[in-house]
Amino acid sequence: MQMNQKSRLGLAAAIVAVMVLLVAVFGHRERPGTVAGVASPWLPQLQSQLGELRRLRLQSSAETVTLARGEAGWVVEERAAYPADFRQLETLLEALASARLLERKTARPEYFDRLGLVDIEQPASEAVQLELWSAGEQPVVRVLLGRAAEGRNGRYVRAVSEQQTWLIDTSPEPMTNPADWLERTLLDIDFSRVASVSRALGATPEFSATRTVAGDAPLALAALPAGKVPRYQGVFDAAARAILTAEPEDVRKAAELDFTGAAETVIGSFDGLNLTVRAIKAKDGNWVALGAAAGTPVPRAEAPASELASDEELTPETAGTDAIPGEAAAQAERLNRRLDGWAFKVSDYVYGELVKGLADYLQDEQPPAVAPGTPAQPPAAGQAGESRDE
Repeated sequence: MQMNQKSRLGLAAAIVAVMVLLVAVFGHRERPGTVAGVASPWLPQLQSQLGELRRLRLQSSAETVTLARGEAGWVVEERAAYPADFRQLETLLEALASARLLERKTARPEYFDRLGLVDIEQPASEAVQLELWSAGEQPVVRVLLGRAAEGRNGRYVRAVSEQQTWLIDTSPEPMTNPADWLERTLLDIDFSRVASVSRALGATPEFSATRTVAGDAPLALAALPAGKVPRYQGVFDAAARAILTAEPEDVRKAAELDFTGAAETVIGSFDGLNLTVRAIKAKDGNWVALGAAAGTPVPRAEAPASELASDEELTPETAGTDAIPGEAAAQAERLNRRLDGWAFKVSDYVYGELVKGLADYLQDEQPPAVAPGTPAQPPAAGQAGESRDE
């Protein structure tokens, strides 16, 4: 049976009505925004106020981190004002200030959980509340950061005071663990400067390894115990390298820990800078305390010309020239300003290298291998007679 025009129009109207109903029911699903303001800046006020920001807080339902700007730079309040990683903060602020609105999403609270934008007061919330302050007491920005979009760039967001949600075109990383915001540079001492490393476990000296040529020459003992050899060439280098390249996993005030009987490592440099490292294991991890001092520069031998590249210039590290007067003392002062009074949490690897005794670096000397078919050596003089007497 053929449908007349009136019937077809009625069917079309019914289809449109069903489509409108579907849009109303499933309107929370992603769809391109079609209203004015889409693709416009998300936080237009932030770009002009970046230089005036004084405080930032990231808060989830379980954790909070607060970064504050002081005279010496940004610090982490939850870690007794230890310096914050400014590069990481700069990356976050740039992602916020440059973000643009891509798509309008749902404004219905019952669908917020699908975007990770439930208020942080709810225990199951995945959102992170971000607040930024300038000079005033009230935050200039107060928003929620939700899930990153799947299969595309961007993150879901909404203002705390609003129900409208959006997808922005950047994905600011909302880390709320204070330890994630700590300045990661612990020491700025290159291994090429190291002249010696010594170790004591409690009150017992274990070893002192040295070298006379800077650069990559290995540290070594002046004399080895009888029947022992290093496990491999340069094995003692790790006793210094481990802490020189370490990044702290967390920080706390050193007075909160007991360093009595700690394993102690002293690293000496050719230019006179000395670093002392004390390491302990506590209930909440491995901790080290560090201190620097200026001593007497260590004489060094001139590096053989064969070890220098043809275009390499002679430097204090390669030619054994005198250290810059006062530089070791100045660097020790700078280090102590940053390190004094703090304890740093380190990895199991770093801690393991800082508590090794001499035996951990050595192994039994192996007798020289005998080639197949080599005649047996005759007994030493007197041994044959002694055997007959027996």
